[in-house]
Amino acid sequence: MGEQLRNIQIDDDITPLVKEMSQESINLFEGSAGQTGPSQFTDEHAARETLGTEGTVASGRMSLTFAIEMLRKYFGSDVFNHTGVVDLRFLRPVRPGDTITFSGKVSEMSREANGSKVTVDIQAQNQKGDTTGVGKGSAIVPNAFLPAED
Repeated sequence: MGEQLRNIQIDDDITPLVKEMSQESINLFEGSAGQTGPSQFTDEHAARETLGTEGTVASGRMSLTFAIEMLRKYFGSDVFNHTGVVDLRFLRPVRPGDTITFSGKVSEMSREANGSKVTVDIQAQNQKGDTTGVGKGSAIVPNAFLPAED
């Protein structure tokens, strides 16, 4: 279980996740998804043709993967892998050379039959302070890991 789960409170900040986006890591990510051949993610010419941009971009799936990684570390794999959900909207392109910081804050808690659903507001920002993605993630935390009710 994530070490922070013992005293989850509304407005708690969760540990941010910082990722350096290199073209090599983008290529590896796209290759692991079975993508072959040039795309807007791996080839500058294809990016210009498809998106009208100078240079490649990282896929939204890559940002989603990092948001999931951050929440898995927070909730713990046992909890997140069974009940975790992430919904992320992509606002700006992420490019090779960007440093993206994924952060989150506990925004809601609601009782469920087998624990409490803990909802986290997620934000992704680049090194310039531009928000590249926003969303929410949640997991159902077993009651044993929540503070006792008064």
